[in-house]
Amino acid sequence: MSAMNTSLRRTIATAVVSAGLSLFAGTAQALEGTFSRPTYKGLARLDNCYVWGRECGQRAADTYCRVQGYERAVRFTTERVRPTRIAVDGQVCNADFCVGFATITCSTSQPKRGKGVGWPQRID
Repeated sequence: MSAMNTSLRRTIATAVVSAGLSLFAGTAQALEGTFSRPTYKGLARLDNCYVWGRECGQRAADTYCRVQGYERAVRFTTERVRPTRIAVDGQVCNADFCVGFATITCSTSQPKRGKGVGWPQRID
C-alpha cells in the first residue's frame, strides 16, 4: 500500500469519525436555563438550604429547577443575602448568616422545559 493511499484513508476515517461525533453532540445537548437571583414564590430570594440549616446546595437548587419545569440543577452560585425563604416551607431567614442563590442553571433532556411542579409542602 502506498503512502498516498494510507494518508487518504486516514483523512477519510478522521472525517467520518468527526462527522459522527458532531451529529451525536448535536442530538445529546440538554436544554438549559439560567436564573439570576431566583426567588421563592416571588417573595424573597431562595435560600441555599432546602430545610432550615440542612440539605443545602444541590437539593434546594434541584427543587427550584423542578418548579421551573426543568429536571435538575447543573450549576449554581450563592451569596450572603437577606431575607431569604426556605424551599420546603417558605420560612424566612433574615440574619447576617443567610445564604441565598445568586444564580441557578437548570437543565432538562427534553426539547423544551415542562410544566413544572408546585413548591414542596412540609409535612410534620
